[in-house]
Amino acid sequence: MTEEPTPGRRDVLRSIGGVPAGALLVDALGPDPSGQSLSTEALSGQSEPVDPDPEADRVFPQGVASGDPTTDGVVLWTRIDPDAYSRSAPLTLRMAATGGFHRLGPLRSVETGGLPGRDYTVKVDLAGALEPDREYYYQFVYDGVHGPVGRCRTLPRPTASPERVRLGVATCQDYREGYYGAFHHLADEDLDFLLHLGDIIYEWAGHLGLDGRRIRLPSGRRMAWGLEDYRYLHRTYRSDRFFQQALARYAMIATWDDHEIVDNRYWDYEADRPRAGDGAHPRNDDAEFMRQLFADGMRAWWEYMPVRVQYDPDADSLQDRLRLFRSFRFGDLVDLLVTDERLFRSKPDRDPQVDVSEAALSALGSVELEHTMLGQSQREWFADAVTDDATTWTAWANEVLNMRLDTEYNGQQRFDNADAWDGYETERRLLMRYLDEQNVDNFVALTGDLHTALAGYMRVDYDGETDPDGRVGVEFMTPAITSANLAEILAMRDVDVPTSLVERGILGRNPHLEFFDGSHHGYAVAEFTPDACEFTAYAVDKTVDSANASKEELAAFRVPEGEPRLESR
Repeated sequence: MTEEPTPGRRDVLRSIGGVPAGALLVDALGPDPSGQSLSTEALSGQSEPVDPDPEADRVFPQGVASGDPTTDGVVLWTRIDPDAYSRSAPLTLRMAATGGFHRLGPLRSVETGGLPGRDYTVKVDLAGALEPDREYYYQFVYDGVHGPVGRCRTLPRPTASPERVRLGVATCQDYREGYYGAFHHLADEDLDFLLHLGDIIYEWAGHLGLDGRRIRLPSGRRMAWGLEDYRYLHRTYRSDRFFQQALARYAMIATWDDHEIVDNRYWDYEADRPRAGDGAHPRNDDAEFMRQLFADGMRAWWEYMPVRVQYDPDADSLQDRLRLFRSFRFGDLVDLLVTDERLFRSKPDRDPQVDVSEAALSALGSVELEHTMLGQSQREWFADAVTDDATTWTAWANEVLNMRLDTEYNGQQRFDNADAWDGYETERRLLMRYLDEQNVDNFVALTGDLHTALAGYMRVDYDGETDPDGRVGVEFMTPAITSANLAEILAMRDVDVPTSLVERGILGRNPHLEFFDGSHHGYAVAEFTPDACEFTAYAVDKTVDSANASKEELAAFRVPEGEPRLESR
């Protein structure tokens, strides 16, 4: 295996079978979602990507990324180092398509005058410029320096019938807590896209003992205090060569979780302001400070993520600034629903009183709930999206565990799961009952957050849990890339109980679970075909900063089309 972060020219040509002279060259054919304008100046140049220049790491220190694919476009991303930046220096985007000669349009240069105000990040939306279900290679060239080569692909047409869709699944990657060998292994998989379920950065500074993984924030604080701190965190996490490798290889579809801003964050509807979880930030009682903190975290996330989402920094309410929930359709095979389970959630309810009336069920989108994960408008969107039966599978990019999780051991709950759907029982039961009564088949949740690999059945309720007729769908959770798992948390709390015993106890108290592993880190792969959904979780050693970090299969399951049944593979 190689540790080279991105493919070079020979790798590109080998992959696409050679690109003829004059093969596809393009920059961008429309306005960039960041507000960057694109000139129509024609440029000259070679007809294929070239090996990155020796100065590529200096000019493009965070590499390249792509994301939010459509049938005719994708968002491309990079960042210019401030020391290499010159307002007059040209920035060019070059592309080569697989399959031989193809021309998208005239070469254009990217306007760079506004980069300092975006921390020198570049986002270019190629909407309307590409062809469906096709692979492309791209390369930024700045002031004559050829950057790393990235690869992306577009979605198939809605009427297409793909043989498969294969997603790499990642979540929870505290930079201080481990090395990113899992991303090298992800990059080495044969995937179509990368799905990231959140906690792509953590707001914390400090040093946990690993060489080269110290975080020193510009503010000097122990956690993010404003925009410059958040930008620094994104820059630092993106500096990892294995993370760059995975982002350069696959277009990413991403949501966020809490640590992109602050731990266990939610919206205080009574005070109309954002809050961190109890004890999560020393300025939590300062409403204006927290509003600005959330605005800064949102801005930095938007600057650094290759996403096509509605973002209005001037909106009066923070809840109106960013609309992250959206969907991606892979022909007639999969509809992937991406939700935002942080910006609109209320404070969790640790003693839920469940009332799912017929009236509430019939008005799923308009019903007002005191405790909500999705908020009213997103819940209405979700209800419409899950009942669109144009695809075989409906997949849910779900930040936090939907299934109930009873962690009692020796009469004591081992950890509080109210930050997940357990703290929103009425809304969870409302949604699951809606799915059941609407006969939504082949529903699969792909979940992050808990730093655990698990598999089980989502249900309307968890009484009589062994009844197969009560299953609404299956839920898979991917292990954390590096963040502290159950075994590490128990060790930190000096709990003198073997993790394996706790895991067996959890399985025993949660019969809807088929698998639970809180002892490993890694990633997962989810593959959808017309016949089945297959999910494989892998363990990767986070203590080794090497492409050869050990990898092993943790669990593999198959869900046959037409029945929510987990089969071990």
